Amino acid sequence: MTTTAVRADLSLLIARATRAMAIAGLFDMHGHISVRDGDVIYINDRRSSRRTLGPDHVAVVRVADGQAVRGEPPSETALHLACYRAREDVGSAAHFHPLFATAFATAGRPLVAAYCAGAVFGHEVPVFDDPDLIRRDDQGREVASVLGGHRAALLRGHGVIVVAEDVPACVAQSLWLEESARRLAHTIPLGEPKAFSADEIRRVTAAIWQPKVIEKAWTDALERARVAGAFDDLPGA
Repeated sequence: MTTTAVRADLSLLIARATRAMAIAGLFDMHGHISVRDGDVIYINDRRSSRRTLGPDHVAVVRVADGQAVRGEPPSETALHLACYRAREDVGSAAHFHPLFATAFATAGRPLVAAYCAGAVFGHEVPVFDDPDLIRRDDQGREVASVLGGHRAALLRGHGVIVVAEDVPACVAQSLWLEESARRLAHTIPLGEPKAFSADEIRRVTAAIWQPKVIEKAWTDALERARVAGAFDDLPGA
C-alpha cells in the first residue's frame, strides 16, 4: 500500500459536516458523508456516533480499489466510490435515510419538483428499485447508473444518495432534498402538487444554485450544530 498523507483539515471538515447532518436530523445511528481528495476519499467511520464523531474517526479510502488507508470505513462505502468513479464532477457524496424522501420511493411515488427547494434536482429524482444495502462494487455501479447526471437518487425502502461539487454543496442539497419531500408530503393530502415546468425549474435553479445561497445553507447548518453544543470539543469551535 502506498503511503498517503492524511489531511487534518479534511478530517475536521468531515467531522463537522457529520455532526451538522446529525443535528439537522438527517443522520441517526447511520449515515455518512465523504469528500474526494485526489485518489482517496475521507468518510466518517463505521462505528462512531454521528453526533460525536471526531477527526481521528474519519476513515481514508482509495478510490481505485476501495482499500482503507486509515480507519474503518462504513459498510456502504462502495456506494460513494461508485459515484466518484462514474463522475469526475463529484467532489462529495452523502448517503442517509431521511424519513420523507425515502417514503416517496417506498410508496412508488415520484419525488417531483414542486417547491423551490426541489428544483435543483430536476423534474423527478430517479429511484434505484432495490432495497439491499450497497456493499459491493457491482451494486454501487448499478446505483451510479440510475443516478446518471442527477444530483440525487432515492433507494427504494432504504435511503438516498446525494452528490455535489464539495461538502458545503452536498450538505445544502441534502437539506433541500428532505425539505422538498417533507413539503410535498404535507401537500398531497390537500391535492396533487403542481409540478414545476421545465422553464420554472431552469429559472428557480438559476436563482438557488449560487455560491452565496449554498454558503448560507452550509453556514446555517454549522451554526445550528454549534449552538446545540455539537462542536464544543472540536478545533476552532
